[in-house]
Amino acid sequence: MNYRIMVAIVLCCHYLSAFSALGMPLFLPIMLQELDAPLQSGWVGLLFILPTLMTAIAARYWGRFADTYGRKTSLLRAELGLVVGFLICGFSQSLWQLVIGLSVQGLFGGTMAASNAYLATSITDKNALKQVLNFTQFSARLALITAPIGLGFLVHHYEVLSLYRVLAILPLLALLLSFLLKKDVIAAGNIGTTANITQLSKAPANTKNNNGNSNKAKSDKKQTQPSVQAITGEAFFANPYLFISLLQFFLAFCMVATFPYFLPFAKTFGLSSAEIGQLYAMPHAIYLICQLLYGRISHRMPAMSLSLGFTVLASAVLLHLTDYLALIWLARMLFGVGMFMCYQSLHAQMADTNQSKHSGKIFSRYDALAKWGGVLAGLSVTLFVPIFGLLSPFMLSAMMAVIAIITINIYQAKYSKTV
Repeated sequence: MNYRIMVAIVLCCHYLSAFSALGMPLFLPIMLQELDAPLQSGWVGLLFILPTLMTAIAARYWGRFADTYGRKTSLLRAELGLVVGFLICGFSQSLWQLVIGLSVQGLFGGTMAASNAYLATSITDKNALKQVLNFTQFSARLALITAPIGLGFLVHHYEVLSLYRVLAILPLLALLLSFLLKKDVIAAGNIGTTANITQLSKAPANTKNNNGNSNKAKSDKKQTQPSVQAITGEAFFANPYLFISLLQFFLAFCMVATFPYFLPFAKTFGLSSAEIGQLYAMPHAIYLICQLLYGRISHRMPAMSLSLGFTVLASAVLLHLTDYLALIWLARMLFGVGMFMCYQSLHAQMADTNQSKHSGKIFSRYDALAKWGGVLAGLSVTLFVPIFGLLSPFMLSAMMAVIAIITINIYQAKYSKTV
């Protein structure tokens, strides 16, 4: 299959899947009304993070599944999982049926990790892979802009839960398109429980009593990839996959912490619903613009700095503490720039350290830590906002960005690498 056609199919399928998965949670309060369920904020918050939580729990196992049975198979599984989850939600007659539907969506979904794993297996050129990973994030941001607009129009004419039945067509279409993709080759070493570059090394047993085994273990250790390290102390920072995934956790926390209570925050400025929607979507729009522009001038610019990206993010969220609406607009634009810089750097590092033989596990872990960051951020702001007010999410986001910068500086001091 032609390279461009393959990439276009994967990105199209990811957008079709992300459209509903990212757009529908905004209308959870209306869903609860339709089910005559309690509208307490606790229920809305729990249902908001439920699919993300389930995806984070299942990611590890689906990563192994992808490396064992193929990344195309895993991608088909994720799209089918969304179809089933959406249908269960669409036919829900009670709150608990909705909970089951959202849980299925999270447990059997995960199209971002599945798409990235397939692309990482199919694309060997590091620069090309970096660009494609940026475009999977591009499709997610595009869904975050277009889904609220499109679905916002439809909810005025149809019941929200019934929309799930119609929207199930989108991941079903993605499933059918994905059958056109070439099946990836599974290396023999992937099957079973053999050690790989993303497994944590284990100390050999009884080495004191067996010199032959001890010498063999030392020899094997020398041949092991540098990324195979125990997750203790300095060794954690020496594992590039774990370290990059940790930074993805920080980034997800910084972003998600500002989402759940943005609506009531923006209302304090006396904005209309349309203006709030524009303000909410601004960072994602800026991200798309930066991506399109950077593709034309990237060869003239130095590599993106992840530390600088988190600095821009921290400045942007702190700028939300102002009382001036013009500065809020500026803060939203800076937020988009910071997101773009962070993702550019993360994707470049993922491409540089990619091992396609284990891409399922690598990208599942990467995506799982992003999901855990989102879950922790959602729970944190749910606890802090009633106590400290609507500005506390921005403070939490800034604190996490500072922690990320400190972590990066420690990494640079120990390993003299630019991130």
